[in-house]
Amino acid sequence: MPLSPFDETSMAPWHAFHAAALDRLDHLEEALASRDWPNLTGLLRWVATDLCAHNRAEELELLPLLEEVGAEALCEQLLSDHQEIRERAESLLATGGARIFPELARELLGLIRQHIGTEEHLMLPLLRGKSLNGRADVDAEGYRILEKRLLAPETWSFIVQAPMVARGRRPGQFLMVAPFEKSERIPLTLADGDAREGWIRFIMVEVGATTRAMGRLSAGDLLYAVAGPMGEPSELVEEGTVVLVAGGYGSAAILPAAKALKARGQRVITILGGRSRERVLLAKELELASDELIVTTDDGTLGRKGIVTHPLAEILEREPVAEVVAVGPMPMMQAVSEATRERGIFTLVSLNALMVDGTGMCGGCRVSVGGEMKFACFDGPDFDGHKVDFNMLRMRQNWYKEDETAAQDHVCNLGLSSHPVTDADMPFIAPVADLDWQNLDLPSLKPAQRMKISRQVAACQDPAIRVGNFSEVTLALNAEQARLEAARCLDCKVPKCIEGCPVNIDIPAFVKRIEAGDPLGAARILKQSSSLPAVCGRVCPQEKQCEAKCVVGIKGEAVGIGRLERFAADALLAAEPETPPMAPATGRKVAVVGAGPAGLTVAGELAGKGHDVTVYDALHRPGGVLLYGIPEFRLPNAIVEKEVDTLRRMGVKFVLNTLVGRSMTLAELRSENDAVFMGTGAGLPGMLGIPGEDFKGIYTANEFLTRINLMRADLFPESGTPVTVGRHVVIVGCGNTAMDASRAARRLGPESVSIVYRRTIKESTARKEELEHTGEEGVHFHFLTNPLRCIGNDKGWITHIECAVMELTEPGPDGRRGVRATAGTVTLPCDTLVVALGFSVNPLIAQTENRLETLKGGVVRVDEATGETTVPGVFAGGDVITGGATVILAMGQGRRAAEAMHRYLGKV
Repeated sequence: MPLSPFDETSMAPWHAFHAAALDRLDHLEEALASRDWPNLTGLLRWVATDLCAHNRAEELELLPLLEEVGAEALCEQLLSDHQEIRERAESLLATGGARIFPELARELLGLIRQHIGTEEHLMLPLLRGKSLNGRADVDAEGYRILEKRLLAPETWSFIVQAPMVARGRRPGQFLMVAPFEKSERIPLTLADGDAREGWIRFIMVEVGATTRAMGRLSAGDLLYAVAGPMGEPSELVEEGTVVLVAGGYGSAAILPAAKALKARGQRVITILGGRSRERVLLAKELELASDELIVTTDDGTLGRKGIVTHPLAEILEREPVAEVVAVGPMPMMQAVSEATRERGIFTLVSLNALMVDGTGMCGGCRVSVGGEMKFACFDGPDFDGHKVDFNMLRMRQNWYKEDETAAQDHVCNLGLSSHPVTDADMPFIAPVADLDWQNLDLPSLKPAQRMKISRQVAACQDPAIRVGNFSEVTLALNAEQARLEAARCLDCKVPKCIEGCPVNIDIPAFVKRIEAGDPLGAARILKQSSSLPAVCGRVCPQEKQCEAKCVVGIKGEAVGIGRLERFAADALLAAEPETPPMAPATGRKVAVVGAGPAGLTVAGELAGKGHDVTVYDALHRPGGVLLYGIPEFRLPNAIVEKEVDTLRRMGVKFVLNTLVGRSMTLAELRSENDAVFMGTGAGLPGMLGIPGEDFKGIYTANEFLTRINLMRADLFPESGTPVTVGRHVVIVGCGNTAMDASRAARRLGPESVSIVYRRTIKESTARKEELEHTGEEGVHFHFLTNPLRCIGNDKGWITHIECAVMELTEPGPDGRRGVRATAGTVTLPCDTLVVALGFSVNPLIAQTENRLETLKGGVVRVDEATGETTVPGVFAGGDVITGGATVILAMGQGRRAAEAMHRYLGKV
């Protein structure tokens, strides 16, 4: 494993130890291969003593710095590695296991190598220079309907212009359609398409409010969003006879498979079923693509009277079959799977479960396959029918039926205020200072005078009012407050605050412009380093970064740098739109994958340097986690949209509804551009892994927040996406995401909202302000409480959650207290459960690009100095290389990558 080059910073000794450790591991491997047990035992003692001591030193000195920069997920991963290395080494030494079970020693060896790789290529680069002495849219109008045709009652065939979907589609894949701006995204199967002409075909059945509204559209109308292709292509055998079985809309799913198999020269037998003649779909098209077509109807009005499993049984008796593919109603797919089980014939079924995004981000399409939880949109939609838990699927399918019915007569939104919040409802706080500041020249104040100015307090909505609306909770400083707060800055000769900022904003310079009464000038200074200052001023953990380094904070409260950043940035957004200075066009093309904070930063930096930038994103609006993950009461969507508008004025193009890895591969994107940046984030949610987690009413935080933040389920049915909030809501976790989910739930009118967390508030990773606001809004905290199982009723809904009562252990060498279960348990009422336990990196792009090297947890390995991946010309930054971290850290890595990409583009 190549190590990072040594540097002259405080990280050099850590690099040196890793180099020596890898040398020791080579000797350990040799001793294992030659069965040199005495030498091997000595090397294992080195692991249990020296290496573990090194790990403990990291926990004391380096991991706090990781928390400081916001890489909390990486910190947790490294802590877990340390514990596993120590336990395995001690176990091997105590039992002589290396001699008896040499494979366990090899596993330990692999774990250590992987761990060192993560530290060398992820942790140390993040901490480079840190001191250890302190802590375009393709079609702006939409997607045009070229043809709409009635196939059966309430069943329509659509042909739609969607070039990106047509380009990447494969048999078995699906797409997500949002027909209107305020409608939900619904999964539909791809039936056909033409990559050269750029059109696709899908079949839609009117079953709910959104699809009924789609049924009223006509050729020439526009669909708001068409995203795809999604999911894995069908796993079709390359030899032998394949039987395709479809019921109703399932005909659309098997048509591409029939055509593909027929083109390969394989024998294709198709069985179509329906209740009656008019319910049998695409029979003529499938007859042309099949060697044999059999039609069955319940009433005998077309083909044979009966159900599809009858001719299937006859086929299985008369000739060998290599594979069966079944798509249609759940009972039919289950029956087909049972019919093939005894014969051991591989059987695929296609599952369209509940989903919001179609990329694996929300976790709403969970299915149980062979006892393992899978995501239908990402791991499927095709699965081995012999392993699928159909009972769970049927239960989850009818989750929102009651909501759809209620929506027809629904008038108001439960829990929300009956009147909109106005400026008159907002509190005002006057500026405060222990000196006659109004008659003084603020820029000429002496340090002693500046220290007499109190930190200015930003006004907040009253908790009793704000729980009834989604308006921003923390208000901006007023102009007088902002000038006074800026006057608290001592303008240090060595501004430590800049060191604490991941994007190295010239903090004293912008603060002094505010002090001088020039907020627009201050904002222009901010824009030199930060593409999204209005965002960062609201959501960045300044108390752990720039403000933590503020000299004023040594004797009092630090200067409110974050509040001032927001004040200046908002002033710029409120003024006439400006376009930042632009360099002459270079003729170089850059693709940015992901429209989150890292991707938007890279887009702004490189567009300003004259490059032609196009941003690709799987969702229908740019912003990434800023839109789907952070509620409007903390970060209004309008702020993100205004920042994105600035990028559009700079010439940045956005190609939305496009999932790289499905619509196109990374290699294809690289071949069409001079450089590529990956800012795809860490959006793959984790689950609890406890019994009963398949009950209805259980969400991942991603799905819950996406439904509310991006799809505006809080406005259902005015907005088409529903969300379930019962009488008692429980959130698992205690980070910022958990605070967001609990506060969003609180605004939807339940009797109670509770947070359960296995540790105490001291170990929470949430910002202090978020914890305070959550408590003020009436959310209950249950600390030292860990879920054991979900309890539900006979209708499949969760009703309670049983939790273990935990206790903290004594502090370890790193000062961190562990946690363990006691004998006690507690059961809480729970109609809605939201799991907010962090996210991992979606492996989609890595799975489709074998040159892209990843580390543990799926994070992408990059060069520490440039952000370049192991694929030449492809760079990465943000959560995709760190795991879940902060917005500002992602932006800092985006800036680093943009500088390196600019140098790279100058050479190609």
